[in-house]
Amino acid sequence: MKSFNAWEQEQLDEGKVTVAKLKVGTTVTPMWKGRSAKNYGISGLPVYDGKVKVLGMGIVPFGKKAEKRHVIGRDYKDVQAKYKEIWNTEEIRYGRFWNAQHRMKTFFQTISSEDKKIKPGFVCWIWEVVDGPDKGKIHYCFIDSDDRWAISFMNKSAEFEMIS
Repeated sequence: MKSFNAWEQEQLDEGKVTVAKLKVGTTVTPMWKGRSAKNYGISGLPVYDGKVKVLGMGIVPFGKKAEKRHVIGRDYKDVQAKYKEIWNTEEIRYGRFWNAQHRMKTFFQTISSEDKKIKPGFVCWIWEVVDGPDKGKIHYCFIDSDDRWAISFMNKSAEFEMIS
């Protein structure tokens, strides 16, 4: 008989993956979903016609294309450990935020204002496309103005889900 953890791992290998569960090296297929995707007529279609490999979490400057050098941490906990003095400030730890994404945006904005090497931009997961016609392209998902994770599409943003 299988243990629960073995059954859970088996299920995760072939199902949806949340943004919170992303790790460096994870390979997933982003699929369009949500109201915006339905309006644009792309709901249920793969974003890049293939899989992507996660490179890490970072800040992509406004108006720039994503590059590997924009990665500042392996995941959110790694960024918190790397910038512990900013994370432990009273404003970030105990401030009033709408939700977790709003806190994350504020944390990353503070990082970009304190660290002169990092320019202000989008809080994002950066990945490399490993399949399809855009193979080798570096792209990202970001927190949009509605505090939801989104991917840009035709100068707009649309929600997505990730399938392993």
